[in-house]
Amino acid sequence: MQPTLHTVLKQDHELRFVYKKFPVLGPASVVAARAALAAKRQGKYEAFHTAMMATKGQITDDTVYKVAGSVGLDVGRLKQDMAAPEIQQEKKANLALAVALNIRGTPGFIVGKKIVPGALDLDRLVEMIAEARKG
Repeated sequence: MQPTLHTVLKQDHELRFVYKKFPVLGPASVVAARAALAAKRQGKYEAFHTAMMATKGQITDDTVYKVAGSVGLDVGRLKQDMAAPEIQQEKKANLALAVALNIRGTPGFIVGKKIVPGALDLDRLVEMIAEARKG
């Protein structure tokens, strides 16, 4: 979905897009989610997120930290920030939101008032955004 999202965001500067980390792929995805949330503290959320989405193969804790370093994050500080109570609290809030909205996997989208589980192609996503704007 990452290339599709980048295309939509480039074409539509009025669009508001919010990522919510919802790790569902095991322990390494939990580490990656915490790292992404902590990367915001260094102003590198988008760079880290994009690099992680482009990563191929098995994701491990080491992979997460290598990607973090590759986008200019101070990995020592990142690890400290990942342990902050606010990061855990945000992760828990994201999980509670997913449960409340009955979102069970990723990707999942909320477009206007519609909840859409799973991936969307570019045309359908653009169509749904247009429908949501009509009210």
